[in-house]
Amino acid sequence: MVVDIKRKRRIEGLIGTWSFLIFWWFFFGIIGILVAGWFQFFNDWWITFVGGILLIGAIAETIRFTAMKRGKRKRLESLITSWSFFLFFTLLFFVIGILLANWWSYDAWWVWLIIGLSFMGSISSTIRFFVYREIEPIVTKATSIVVEEVPEPVKETSKFCQSCGQQVEGTEKFCANCGALVV
Repeated sequence: MVVDIKRKRRIEGLIGTWSFLIFWWFFFGIIGILVAGWFQFFNDWWITFVGGILLIGAIAETIRFTAMKRGKRKRLESLITSWSFFLFFTLLFFVIGILLANWWSYDAWWVWLIIGLSFMGSISSTIRFFVYREIEPIVTKATSIVVEEVPEPVKETSKFCQSCGQQVEGTEKFCANCGALVV
């Protein structure tokens, strides 16, 4: 049974990402905010910030794993990764940071710079995906079957005279040349 190591590592990464997200939400969200009251939702913005990062990372890892299963692995995975980064930065900096939590104002130029750069990267990745079609060589696996043939021993049908060296047929008992007994 052949085990695909890359697929196995992807599954482990997928499980690890989602389990860490669930742990974060359970520990800080349910216990820290709702049950114990250690934190407040919008006053302690780093909880929402890190939770948003983990959520988008888990979604991006799921999308990449699905793309890997579908074929055209590297190219499609690269395309989906660039769009997931754009969605990550848009959700994190714009939706959570500006609209919900009011961490930054609309005048924060670096937020728009990060969102714009990730959007341009996504657009260029999409153009590369559709314009520059990568020609993948068809790789055939060469299987060689080595069959070892054991040579059969040669059966001697003819004999030689020990006295004169003349070839004697297998049924004769005496040499026709010298008359000696052939053993």
